[in-house]
Amino acid sequence: MLSSLLCSLALALGARAVPATPPLVTWEEISARPSRFLGKTLHLRIQYQDPVATWNPYLTRFSPGRFVAVQAWADEQIPWIRTEYDAPVVRLFTLRDGPCAWAFQSARKGDRFEITVVVREVFLALPWAEVTEVLPLPDRIGEGTVIHAGRAVDWMAKKAWKLAELEIDQAITINLPERARKELLRMKEECQAAAAAARKPKRSAVEVTGAG
Repeated sequence: MLSSLLCSLALALGARAVPATPPLVTWEEISARPSRFLGKTLHLRIQYQDPVATWNPYLTRFSPGRFVAVQAWADEQIPWIRTEYDAPVVRLFTLRDGPCAWAFQSARKGDRFEITVVVREVFLALPWAEVTEVLPLPDRIGEGTVIHAGRAVDWMAKKAWKLAELEIDQAITINLPERARKELLRMKEECQAAAAAARKPKRSAVEVTGAG
């Protein structure tokens, strides 16, 4: 009886010692309520854009002397929408001499990462987060997808449904992230439905009046 109790206690203490896996959140969630996440460790998925050459650290700890900064699209952003492409909303920091900085050095535009961050500060109503771990993801939204999907959006605005569908087919690649694939397939279905509706013979004014 005593040994069973001691064993249960040991298991409970051991389980308590194992750190909980940080939750996977979106940058939109963090930005909406940054103070809620202050000091917390989180998992986040991003689409890399570029290193940030210069920035103003204001009163934060993230001085250019100690840290490097990267700009990225949030995983929920759609980069073939021009306004989204031009405004990657994620800015992150990592120690200049740390392994995460090395991981970003070889990154290409559009590469996706699952990262571990700690929201160190909230300043100017924005989260200032430090990257502590970087895991490259195999799927990505390449430049070709951005170009073809962007053309598809333009053709859809002109109601050129067949041309838009052809561009969407070019945009869909094997290693596309699931979120992007679903959006492109939704666009393709919209094109097909609109094209089918356009092919239906329209009733003349005389027929409509006679039916009434």
